[in-house]
Amino acid sequence: MKRKNSQNMNGISISDSIVMSVKRKNANYRKPFSSLIAVIGFTSILMSFFGMFSFRFNGKTVAAAAIGFSIFYLILSLIGKRALWIYAASVAAFVAYAYKKSALISMGFKFVYNIIYKASYHTEINYYKAVIKSSEIKSVTTLFVFYVWLLAIVLYFFTICRPNPVLPLMITFPLLELGMYNGIEVPILWGMLCIAYWLSLLAMSTIDVGEYSGGQSGFVRKNNLFFPKRHMKLKVTEKCGILIIASVMLITGISYGFLRVTHYKRSEKLNEKRRDITEAMNDFTFENLAESLSNLTSAFGIDFEYENHKLGNNDHVRYKNVTDLTVTIERPVSGAIYLKDYAGSVYKKNEWFKLPKKAYKNKIFDDFKEYDIYPQDFPAVLAKLIYDGNDNTIWIKNSTKKSSHVYAPYGTENFGGLSYNKDLTISPVGGKKGEASYKFFPVDIDTISKEVEAINQSNHDLREVFSTSEIRDKQCREKVLKYCTENNLITYDDFFSIDYDIPYNRQYVLDNGDTIMAQLLQNSYKDFVYKNYLDVPNTKAIQEVKEAYSDILKGDISTVKGRIDILTAIKKKMQAECTYSLYPRKTPSNRDFVNYFLLENHKGYCQHFATSGVILARMAGIPARYATGYIIVEDDVAAGQKHSDNSVTVEVKDNRSHAWAEIYLDGIGWIPFEFTAGYSAKEINTDPTQPTEATTATTVTTHTQAQTETRTTISSASATNGKRTTITNSQTTQTVTSVKVVAGIGKGKGKAVSKTLKYILQLIIILVIAALIILARRYFILKNREKKFTSGKTPSRVKNIYSYSEKLLASMQLKSVNGNYKAFAEEVEKKLAGDYFEAGSFEKLTDIALKACYGQGVPDEEELKICKKTVDDISAKIYSKSDFIQKLKIKFINVLR
Repeated sequence: MKRKNSQNMNGISISDSIVMSVKRKNANYRKPFSSLIAVIGFTSILMSFFGMFSFRFNGKTVAAAAIGFSIFYLILSLIGKRALWIYAASVAAFVAYAYKKSALISMGFKFVYNIIYKASYHTEINYYKAVIKSSEIKSVTTLFVFYVWLLAIVLYFFTICRPNPVLPLMITFPLLELGMYNGIEVPILWGMLCIAYWLSLLAMSTIDVGEYSGGQSGFVRKNNLFFPKRHMKLKVTEKCGILIIASVMLITGISYGFLRVTHYKRSEKLNEKRRDITEAMNDFTFENLAESLSNLTSAFGIDFEYENHKLGNNDHVRYKNVTDLTVTIERPVSGAIYLKDYAGSVYKKNEWFKLPKKAYKNKIFDDFKEYDIYPQDFPAVLAKLIYDGNDNTIWIKNSTKKSSHVYAPYGTENFGGLSYNKDLTISPVGGKKGEASYKFFPVDIDTISKEVEAINQSNHDLREVFSTSEIRDKQCREKVLKYCTENNLITYDDFFSIDYDIPYNRQYVLDNGDTIMAQLLQNSYKDFVYKNYLDVPNTKAIQEVKEAYSDILKGDISTVKGRIDILTAIKKKMQAECTYSLYPRKTPSNRDFVNYFLLENHKGYCQHFATSGVILARMAGIPARYATGYIIVEDDVAAGQKHSDNSVTVEVKDNRSHAWAEIYLDGIGWIPFEFTAGYSAKEINTDPTQPTEATTATTVTTHTQAQTETRTTISSASATNGKRTTITNSQTTQTVTSVKVVAGIGKGKGKAVSKTLKYILQLIIILVIAALIILARRYFILKNREKKFTSGKTPSRVKNIYSYSEKLLASMQLKSVNGNYKAFAEEVEKKLAGDYFEAGSFEKLTDIALKACYGQGVPDEEELKICKKTVDDISAKIYSKSDFIQKLKIKFINVLR
């Protein structure tokens, strides 16, 4: 063809001759490649899911549906636009038919979720109770057929017709996540194919920007020929997808082979850290965000301790065998020492709370302060009425991690220097953080029970009349007289009467006037106790528990012996029906913690036994509370470090973290009562139940897998020598050196947060994260734009400035048509000149850009300034003329300013 050249006003030569270069035609494999990728994705998702769980359904029906739908939608996707109306009709048919079968699909979902729940939490308990067993196969098959149908609709369209990973990920990722999140092993081959498919689809949706998202205007220059790049079709997306799948599977194969050949094994320290992080991630929930963040940061070695009193949120507990407290006792004691730092009073919604503040607006608490005797003092003062004993001293030093906690034994004696938190806990005034010391009189339920039983109560009149003049101590005499006068207890002259709930020695009482003052205050405090510490939730679940234990809840609670008999009966029945286990699994969110433990799961650790014991004790009419801290048994003291002055130092490990019940004995006060199976004053001898699935453990000398187990004895030596705790199996021996603190779940200082506030906090966190992402995106876009404007070759800088001006004008619905830039510049000048920029500026910007694009000279710095000023003026004017919503869109969504 004869070439005809012409030249326009800008000095650009235009040739009207058409030169076409045609290479040898290559076969187009785009459709086969995309079809193969879609089939890989469809198959791998189904095989991965069915490989993780064992469902009862009609396999032939589901397989036929999978093949049929796969072929049908594969053909429709290959036909393309001509078959879109069939695609749309099939989607409508899916929605209509799914609605018709919604009841059956819903029932199938319940069966499927029950199986997933049981596999994930290693339990035989169903999450959904109201299911009809006879309809399982039919309903599950229906559910899977509809899921296969939905999967085929989405995967084939968004892989072949319009590559986009959003919807495919939304309907496929949750299936694998259900298993991976709960530690279910995913078949390696199919799992890696799923990942390869996701990566492949992501690549296909982003590589070919020109074809699928329109691209940007401009040209690609090759010698003296210019090609428009707006509608370039690279035709490599599907090939890239296939290469990605092949690469992933090749790397998987090589890695697997290398590990098999070399017998690679991670170090135990790395295993321990990996397990900590995995467990923290697995237990992460937004509902329990603060504790989840605490566990996660702790797993990475950063202490951000936060503990609440939620129940049933942990799948299991795992000790690390580290020293939490160093305790020195002046002389060994008989019985267990309970070191308390928290007392829970109100049980609701599977969580322990304190009493509301208004409950403490009671005159008795003013009396405690005035007479300097508190409920925490009652056990030490009043227990001396029934048995002799020696005062003792205890020094407690917390580890760094526990430095914010304050622990105290029962039976502390008030010699000054103590701070009292209502009727709950005590702490020393002043002193070094993380260290405390107390004088205490050892009190325990066994000793009290024996002493009361040994004394024939019928020989004691439990109502006694005293005269204040008989009290030996003058200060005590004045306090008693003042209290009795203010509370109208004086019957005649200076005589008053006291109702005792336990036997007493009159002479001892008169010689120790503080016991009279304590008994008077205790008699008044009892009203507060019975009003506030007998409440149980009025729910169907708790009523079921009451009915199940009704045979032992009725008895004589008018005497100390009668109460202890009922508590002992509760303990025996709980221990007969429930097993101590460090692997109880989480309590389902639709279950009550106590009901689930006692009537369904029958597995739990101290948290479960203590909470259930408190609720059952309250049902029997015995005031009770939930307490947490640490326990030191006689074997721990015996194995401790002896000193020449007869004192003993005990290294209290994290496996002595504990939860127990506090019961109120009239005439004594709050004392610990042990409901947990295997715990006694002498030793801790439990029978933890481990899951049958493989459970990796950190070992000291061996690394084995437990198949069946008999008994675990956590001896005092194991708790104090810092070496190991042994779990003995019928087949193997597993050495455990780490478990998450048991009673640590519920002994923090954090305040209880209402459910509404939790949701608000979650929403705030989500909004903050979203805002940070938006701000980060804006920052990087602006930085990148500024870099393009100020660095690089001058022609490129001008092109970038012009592209930015196109985006600005596009926001005002002004777009170049068919690449006629001069006509577009005239249109923009006509509509916006004088208002948005100086007249002629945009035409000047266009001329400079065309010169730079076509190689007709290099713009100088002055011309660059003109270009930059023009786009800045347009940007500023567009922003100033926008309303508030538009301004937000300009700044944070489109990032045009």
